[in-house]
Amino acid sequence: MKCQRVVDETWQIMDLLGIDRQRLHLKWVSASEGNIFAQEIRSFTELLRELGKNPLAEKEAEPAPAAEQNAARGTSNLSQMASG
Repeated sequence: MKCQRVVDETWQIMDLLGIDRQRLHLKWVSASEGNIFAQEIRSFTELLRELGKNPLAEKEAEPAPAAEQNAARGTSNLSQMASG
């Protein structure tokens, strides 16, 4: 299934970034299984709390040097690519 393939590919990216695969969960639940869906959400929320803060949260807060320079000039990589 396409959805499972996308999740598998996303897990590979997460591995490269050092993000625990447990932070992405795929569960097939029918629309008639509201109680099961609710339990899955509760369990997943609890797991995320146990895992703690996103390991990239600190890295995201610090912009890359090139991004800082572009921001100071009012440009971005995309605008440079479009004009060059």
